[in-house]
Amino acid sequence: MNFRSGKKSKSSNFIDFTPIVDTVFNLIIFFAVSLNFIGTPAIKLKLPQASMKESVREKNEIRVFITKGETRGGYTSGIFRIEDKVLSLDDISNLVHQRALSNPDMVLIIQADESVSQGEVVKIMDIAKNAGIDKIAIATRPKEK
Repeated sequence: MNFRSGKKSKSSNFIDFTPIVDTVFNLIIFFAVSLNFIGTPAIKLKLPQASMKESVREKNEIRVFITKGETRGGYTSGIFRIEDKVLSLDDISNLVHQRALSNPDMVLIIQADESVSQGEVVKIMDIAKNAGIDKIAIATRPKEK
């Protein structure tokens, strides 16, 4: 019993691309949603106020930015950045030591958000002192009148 007719079906050579296109679009949507688009072209800092108007701009400087991180038990941890790169304290220590060795007159400038714990600032100051950097400045903004 042969149920086939002698004619070949035209649809046997056809590949349906609809499921492939659907899958590709779903993957594109998935990756677009799951990617983390956190950029740091400008770091949002609210510097503490001070009446001093002296501005320090050194050629041989390292600027460490400390922004507000998580708050746990009344303690606000800091997020440390140098040149828009988020770094751990160990990474900052290594970088500061390397730059201090190449330039002994290095100035470390700390730009910390006013809501960050002073302990976070002291950690950076300690790293600078251990690296042999004697010039440390803390960036502030002028007092509003």
